[in-house]
Amino acid sequence: MFLAVPEPRQGKNRVHLDLVATDIQADVERAISLGATKVAEFDEYGTRWTTMTDPEGNVFDIGVGQSAGEPAS
Repeated sequence: MFLAVPEPRQGKNRVHLDLVATDIQADVERAISLGATKVAEFDEYGTRWTTMTDPEGNVFDIGVGQSAGEPAS
């Protein structure tokens, strides 16, 4: 959920959320429908994630981790 506040974000994020998804594409699309903006996609270190910003410009990630026993891509 994103909540609007009257004042703009000041400086660096105080918190950076890393959200885990079972269906990354669906969750990225849902975040976009709620007002988020997609920044970039990554596939590194045995995991995939999408970096996004909320409507105020705060950065967060939605990602999926490597399952046990699954080879890294």
